[in-house]
Amino acid sequence: MNLYLIRHPKPDVKKGLCYGDMDVPLLEGWEVGALGLKNALSLDFSDPSNVVYHSPLSRASQLAMFLSDGHGHSIEALKELDFGHWEGLCWQDIPRQEIDLWAENIVHAAPYGGESLQVVADRVWEWWLSVRDLPMENCVVVAHSGVIKVFVSLLCQWPLAQCHRIDAGFSSVTELSVQGDFVVLKRLGAGDWVSA
Repeated sequence: MNLYLIRHPKPDVKKGLCYGDMDVPLLEGWEVGALGLKNALSLDFSDPSNVVYHSPLSRASQLAMFLSDGHGHSIEALKELDFGHWEGLCWQDIPRQEIDLWAENIVHAAPYGGESLQVVADRVWEWWLSVRDLPMENCVVVAHSGVIKVFVSLLCQWPLAQCHRIDAGFSSVTELSVQGDFVVLKRLGAGDWVSA
């Protein structure tokens, strides 16, 4: 199976805003870039061997529905990490000692009162185990930076504590080939689908 992990387009938010599982709108005109991505994928989602799963948050679901002509499946497990009381704050306004506490144990700590990275990893992996053996030729997952970083780390058996090193920019595509437990990373956080 070909697995495509796609991050949503850039949202229309104040620079530096912490928005994990907050629902925020996309920037106006996002469809222009999405069309290039849709053409690059060139998949017929009316064919049941091509499947799109997406986060229920609008910034991901809008892209998924656009790419799949309305054939996407909303999955709660694909929501971004819940930053608790940090949600809606600018990163510069979050107390430094709370950020330091999180950084000391980025996998298990949640000083913000939301989800830890491990909680996100557990829910994403539980969902993946429930669908990975379905008869899919192409599986497209439209989600968020945190979900993609965790998912790639789990699939490639990389340390979860280092997943922050993975760059999953807006509208980027990470492509993997998955055959059971055998995983080949073909491209990571690429934006090369954009026509020059």
